[in-house]
Amino acid sequence: MTKISHEKVEVVIAGSGIAGSTMAAELGEAGFSVVVLEAGPERKLSEMISSQIWSRRLRWAGPEVQETGDLVGAANFAMGWGTGGAGLHWYANWYRLHPDDFHVRSKYGRSLDWPISYDDLRPWYDHAQAYFGVSGDYDPNAPTGAPYPMPAIPISDQSAAIKKGFDAEGLTLSLNTLAVNSISYDGRAGCLLDGWCDAGCPIGALANPLVLQWPRAQKAGVELRHNAYVARFETDPSGSRATGVVYIDENGNENVQPADIVISACHTIWNARLLLLSSTDKHPDGLGNRSGTLGQYFTSHALTTIHGLFERETEPHTGVTGANTLCLEDYDNKLPAKDAFGSRAWLVGQAAKPNDLLGTALAKPELFGDALDDYLRKASSHYGNMTVLCEEDSIAENRIVLDHSKNDRFGLPQAHVTNSLPQANVVRSEMAKSEGLRIFKAAGTSEAWAGPRNPMHMIGGTIMGNDPSSSVTNSFGQLHEVKNVFIAGASLFPTPGAINPTATLAALVFRTADHIRTNRSSLLP
Repeated sequence: MTKISHEKVEVVIAGSGIAGSTMAAELGEAGFSVVVLEAGPERKLSEMISSQIWSRRLRWAGPEVQETGDLVGAANFAMGWGTGGAGLHWYANWYRLHPDDFHVRSKYGRSLDWPISYDDLRPWYDHAQAYFGVSGDYDPNAPTGAPYPMPAIPISDQSAAIKKGFDAEGLTLSLNTLAVNSISYDGRAGCLLDGWCDAGCPIGALANPLVLQWPRAQKAGVELRHNAYVARFETDPSGSRATGVVYIDENGNENVQPADIVISACHTIWNARLLLLSSTDKHPDGLGNRSGTLGQYFTSHALTTIHGLFERETEPHTGVTGANTLCLEDYDNKLPAKDAFGSRAWLVGQAAKPNDLLGTALAKPELFGDALDDYLRKASSHYGNMTVLCEEDSIAENRIVLDHSKNDRFGLPQAHVTNSLPQANVVRSEMAKSEGLRIFKAAGTSEAWAGPRNPMHMIGGTIMGNDPSSSVTNSFGQLHEVKNVFIAGASLFPTPGAINPTATLAALVFRTADHIRTNRSSLLP
């Protein structure tokens, strides 16, 4: 294997997804010399083709992730591969964690606390929603913040049919908050509501790195290298400072990229894996793992889908993939019953095509032949669906480790994830499923059913905290042990709440980028 050394830069970033591209644009515009390393190929807007089968190219094509537990299977679905990472196929649901989500240990004696509060992150939430472009209306059940820069996308026929059930249950259904343009915004077109978000958005109505962060980053001089598979981070002989990144290029050559600041902005599992792969005699259990918590406190969201057939036509193929409407009422009630724990959120009226991922056919996988044909003829015009996300406790037993019995194509140990849902969260999930079926029955469905419980989103593994003995990084994602290494992404979250993580991820990136700018002189040698 040939070893190639590159000229030193001030910042090297592993990962070109939403976290990595946003960090690159922010630091590039602040005058830092920045190189971004992306394991996958170059992606272009012309590859965003409205086909769910075609969209699979955008998903994970790296080494297999080994998984154990009763809440597994999200890795390949959720991760990205190529320019923009998972930011090319994300659903753009845009929610803030609620104030209590930051203090679960203090308030309820469960899970963990964050080292920051909602008020610490609120100005960065405000900044992020203006930067990305968010459409939405005031929701009395959402945390306080600046008004959304765009009006909400109007209610769909599907949501209107389902709303009758929420009304009957005394629950408020609000228009969803999305990083999707309801009107032209920041030079990008408004959404066509054609329901193909899952396959990417070539017109840029959905905020993705190809149309938002990368034009800014490239204008600022940021260099992006594709097919650059990061293998480890290197440190000096003392182990107190990172010196750069080692990556494998498309020809199988080992490359060394020296840098003053190293940032891991990969997906959750890969952030933890890279730190574990970067072990040395000074860091025998992985870089930044003196506390022993590296890889621990992995969480997800327990997801259950509710499906039904309505008498009225719902046009389920139109709208947005994420959701058209949202119910956060009762979200802050983390103790809904004696043996249950956790928040829950309803995402309602997701666009559904007939086939493949999230398709109406997949909603009834037991059907085939004439029965499937009859069902699809009705479902294509009368189907409705919604998803409930339920909170998962952060526990040390759910974790990411290296599997030394299974290697990737470069001979590096694969990641192994263990994730089982604590019993109090199982009870909460079952309560939510029953609630969802009641809502659909009250909405007048001729038939309603629930899908199996699955994981959605991957969170934790490199958690932040004030105490170096019980966390991997401080609140800025800076390793406690190696001050010029930063982590960006949902792997920092000590707890997941019960809502999609991207708004919080973005707010943290902007906060960390500001910290790096402000402390430039002390971070650079």
